[in-house]
Amino acid sequence: MTHNLSTTLIQLEGPSNGILWIKLNRPQSGNSLHPQLVRETLAAIRWADQSRTVKIIVLTGNGRFFCTGMDLSSNEEVSFALGDDFHQLNQALILTEKILIAAVNGPGIGYGATVLALCDLVYAVPDAYFFTPFVKWGMAPEASSSVSFSRLMGHQRAALLCLTGERIQTPEARELGIVSKILPAKDFLGQVEEIAARLADAPEGSLLQTKRLLKKTLTQDLLDANDRECEAIVEERIPSGDPQRGREVFQASQREKSKRKSAL
Repeated sequence: MTHNLSTTLIQLEGPSNGILWIKLNRPQSGNSLHPQLVRETLAAIRWADQSRTVKIIVLTGNGRFFCTGMDLSSNEEVSFALGDDFHQLNQALILTEKILIAAVNGPGIGYGATVLALCDLVYAVPDAYFFTPFVKWGMAPEASSSVSFSRLMGHQRAALLCLTGERIQTPEARELGIVSKILPAKDFLGQVEEIAARLADAPEGSLLQTKRLLKKTLTQDLLDANDRECEAIVEERIPSGDPQRGREVFQASQREKSKRKSAL
């Protein structure tokens, strides 16, 4: 079964030897989330779920960044409504029975950090960094991070990330549990490919049952958290006007930076 998905903002490679690569492909914006990128990623995950040739899904980014979260420089906003693509993408990541690997090739900001807690394995380069600027931009946690982060690292350390937006480096992310292992930057994706290939060679039934058992007590909590978070953003955060003001502040700061660069 070969994929026939129409993609422009993600790049698909495979499936080859049971491995499908999904590469976020907006390097000029740090692979930030655009409605079409979300829609294409959702379609790719759903296609992989239906494919008997896919055992492993590897999610990574093209360019210097893994993912920089919501695109505050654009006025094309992702919808957080229940049943829309963003909400369904998180559901698909929670429910997929394929082994989900994140290959964090660079910084993960906002969704680029929260989505890691929905993956089975997370490999990162040594110089990546992570932060979740929810409060700064008037938003709320997403990708079920209000539950997954607390489960992984405890309430206070999760609050440090989600409330203060403090930046952490890869070693600390490894200590907190959102990174499984740090790999050398040289041939990083090749190393992830080798790990994925070894997993793909394992008995499929063993992979499936092990993942099911590991996630059995977590799945419904993650689904419920995704619902609550999207509802909070749609019903309270967006109507408050805070996210729009945050977007305007960000865009103004970007314009000022461009002016200073032009003056040099």
